Amino acid sequence: MDSVLSKDIEKRRILSVGHMQFPLGFAQVQRQLLIAKAIELGGLKVTVLCRYGIHNKSDGIESEGIFEGVHYVYCSGTSVRPDNFFKRNLLKFRGLYYEFFYYRKFSKARQLAGIIVSTNSFHNILFYYLLGKIFKVITVVDNVEYWTSNKKFKGFERIDKLLYDRYYYHFSDKVICISDFLISKVRKSSRKILKLPAVTDFDRFDNNKDIRRINGKYFLYCGSDAYHEVLDFVVSSFEKSLLGDIMLILVTKDTEEIKLRIDSSSRKRLIRILTNVPYDELIDLYLNSEALIIPMRNTMQDIARFPHKISEYCASRRPIITNKVGEISNFFNETNAYLCSDYNEQEYAGKLAEVISDPEKAQQKSKDSYELGLRMFNYKAYSKILTNFLTEK
Repeated sequence: MDSVLSKDIEKRRILSVGHMQFPLGFAQVQRQLLIAKAIELGGLKVTVLCRYGIHNKSDGIESEGIFEGVHYVYCSGTSVRPDNFFKRNLLKFRGLYYEFFYYRKFSKARQLAGIIVSTNSFHNILFYYLLGKIFKVITVVDNVEYWTSNKKFKGFERIDKLLYDRYYYHFSDKVICISDFLISKVRKSSRKILKLPAVTDFDRFDNNKDIRRINGKYFLYCGSDAYHEVLDFVVSSFEKSLLGDIMLILVTKDTEEIKLRIDSSSRKRLIRILTNVPYDELIDLYLNSEALIIPMRNTMQDIARFPHKISEYCASRRPIITNKVGEISNFFNETNAYLCSDYNEQEYAGKLAEVISDPEKAQQKSKDSYELGLRMFNYKAYSKILTNFLTEK
């Protein structure tokens, strides 16, 4: 830890807390990383605190390190999830203690400038708010979901999500929200609010070597296996499009349920599932696709969220096929995306065909979506905004 406090980086510091997967997690962890990088550009330093490890040894994540310029620490002393039940739980308590320790360490050094909380759990918000009051530092919660709209949560987890949605902003000094819907749930509060949409690192896409890894034309869909209904919708839309030998690539978890769906497809020879794709290879898949598919349902869950993939799709300069739902309507129109008015398989199939039949139109939409993304979804655009928001009284 002494190296972190060396003279060349003895600056005011933001602690980013609440998530356990840094730096290899999915959308929420990538947002945590990009927010940290934006803050660093603004002149503050960031340390990401992970309470305990959930990685495998093969992931190669050190217990402390620098990732893309951002310092992180696993407070339990290891990034690896132990097999032993008792050891796992002992490390959780160790992680809690050392989170307190790092708050105190940076506070005593008069470096602690603020806290950003990125968590899916209300009880964690209470813990970090208490630490913020003890050390007299501003606590900011970054909210990206309306959790109770997801019906999969049961029992205690369901109660925790209800408490999160109803009360989280009462246990924060300021709030960052990813959508207008989430802001509307906070407006009755006197809390200061910043809207921060999905962001990505456009340099990573612009500097990519663009190696074609799949021969032939293909559409691309990326999504969690938790969205099985959406994946089924994408496959059904592809089946209805009947576009010759163009493939559908699904980047998702290779579950038994998904395999059964593909096996039952009339076009299964043209559908491929890819899993655990390294990020640079995923960018290559984006860059070489005919179009990037991201259906949005007219549900409270999809109205409230703003998929991280949208910002990446803009950075890839490829056509986007999606719906006029929630935040999509705030940023996209017919000039920069293929927008479906309904969550309808036949309409989606028509958009897939339209991409292929008019490549010049598709290219123009791609250019316009890239320019939109560069203005609105590039993390660098929010450097000063975030820094000012975190440090203003």
